[in-house]
Amino acid sequence: MYNIKYMHGARQNLLEIEKNLDAKNTRLTDKILLAINKRIQSLQEMLLRYQAYPHNPRYRWTGVHNYMIFYKVVGDSRIEIHRILHGARDIERLMSIL
Repeated sequence: MYNIKYMHGARQNLLEIEKNLDAKNTRLTDKILLAINKRIQSLQEMLLRYQAYPHNPRYRWTGVHNYMIFYKVVGDSRIEIHRILHGARDIERLMSIL
């Protein structure tokens, strides 16, 4: 079993997602946050199932609704969640500063 660690950037991203969506629709916010959480938890079952991010191959990524989850496998026991970004953002630039 892998230990999942949310890095500072991912924690901030989740707060932003909740704030932005909550202003529009609380049910949608809950649905999207639950889907993101389920996808992240599923990494424990098969962490390499998702592809490497081509612009920064140290990271792997998966999508949920309009969001992209960027993570890194560290050693034999840890998954680090680095960013959770809306697909409309400048992903390449944001990932280049990690």
